[in-house]
Amino acid sequence: MAVQMLDLSAAAAMVPDGASVGIAGFSPMALVRALARRHARDLHLVGVPTGGLAVDLLIGAGCVRSLESSGVHLGEHGFAPHFSRAACDASVRILDST
Repeated sequence: MAVQMLDLSAAAAMVPDGASVGIAGFSPMALVRALARRHARDLHLVGVPTGGLAVDLLIGAGCVRSLESSGVHLGEHGFAPHFSRAACDASVRILDST
């Protein structure tokens, strides 16, 4: 059986708009950036157990409709600016899962 490799654009195209996407602490950032470049829309992110840079980047790119997580932070780099803005202006529906 041959193994088929996908490039990042093809992999990002397999995530339809409106999909639920689980994002853990160490997310594949190249794929996250490919989702942002293809302008994915209305994603429901599940930050497991919390979200980080990948979640913040997708929110900043306008890809996220809702987020289910106990929080989003950038560790020693401080608050996640796009998440913080979205939480304040309610541009993303946030489901607290603490």
